[in-house]
Amino acid sequence: MSTSGSKRTIVLFEDRAERIRELSDAIKPLLGSKFTLKVFPLDQEPAIKTGPYEDRLFKALSDESYGDVVLLVTDRDLSTQKWGGLSEAAVTRAAEKLGLPVACYRQARQNPEERLKRIPGNGQLELPYSAEARAKRIITISKGFVEMEKLLQPLPAPEAKTTTKGGKKSKEPSVGDGAGTPGSLIARILGQPDVGPHFDLFACGDQRAIMEVMKASKGNPTKLTPTQGKRLVVALGVWLADLVMEYPGLLLNEVAAASYLDVHPEDFAKPKVKGIFASASYSPSLPFADEEEPMWWRHRLDDLVNEGQAVSGLDLCKSKGLRKLRFCPCSVKPTLHAGFYCMASRQPLSEEQSSGRVSWFPIGADLARLTARTHRALAPWIGS
Repeated sequence: MSTSGSKRTIVLFEDRAERIRELSDAIKPLLGSKFTLKVFPLDQEPAIKTGPYEDRLFKALSDESYGDVVLLVTDRDLSTQKWGGLSEAAVTRAAEKLGLPVACYRQARQNPEERLKRIPGNGQLELPYSAEARAKRIITISKGFVEMEKLLQPLPAPEAKTTTKGGKKSKEPSVGDGAGTPGSLIARILGQPDVGPHFDLFACGDQRAIMEVMKASKGNPTKLTPTQGKRLVVALGVWLADLVMEYPGLLLNEVAAASYLDVHPEDFAKPKVKGIFASASYSPSLPFADEEEPMWWRHRLDDLVNEGQAVSGLDLCKSKGLRKLRFCPCSVKPTLHAGFYCMASRQPLSEEQSSGRVSWFPIGADLARLTARTHRALAPWIGS
């Protein structure tokens, strides 16, 4: 892990010159003083021509000319003739050996249903289709891993409670915050120790990431080797960005938050309404935060509603004097109140018009749903 002030390197694996130019043009204004983009030379013969691709990539990327690498980015459809047979799978395996995160993208635009066929759990992060959106997401991800590194240096120790036995005081791990679990580990570093058990409910997702987190949380995370530290950063980052932030249950995006609070999304976007729930927002200084796509802690939204003695977020807003607000309608049947979030359409959804029976949705993402119609159509591919 790095804490120096030098630029961090984002390495791009792309074999088509026009696509390299497209992404380079989009990302250049966003790199700033913290990052630099380096294109892996797939148009040149590899220096090592024998052995598994991941070993050759490992050797090449270990060269000091790449500097301090923070992220590997790869096209899923590599067809370079110079490196004949190289695939994104080999890039991913090399990234795993290096202790680096990898983000992948496709050149064909996917519709919402096709996007759902991608099951999380392979340790990869998915990037958007358009070059502009992809560039922005790459920077957000890179900053996220840098912030995760900072939070893990040093890693805060678990809170302990004092007990008295036989007249002697002793400290024991707090069972209430899920001491020693992957969830308690990430909850502590994000400053939300009370939701460790809810984080653990996302452990049915990316098993590669979860295993790395469990290795660290079972031992002493404050005394990790550099290699273990890098793996922990990647594991926590992928878990947070690819599961917790993607599937609403613990953290909610703007539409999911509006649906949960029963405030019409257009009304929830108003500054006065957002101001009421500002204290529940996911801090811009935390990993993978995006000011253009804000998020809210669900448990802190609950606290605000309960403290205001209200029955919903809409009721709380009205008690604050904002009376001309609308309830959040279901995107399928607008006469119904929503409350949930459709993972395909990314719109509010009611319980009556939805299905949550998708086998790989994390248990903790209890607000993540599909419309009943979408679920019926995709059931053979997505499981139920």
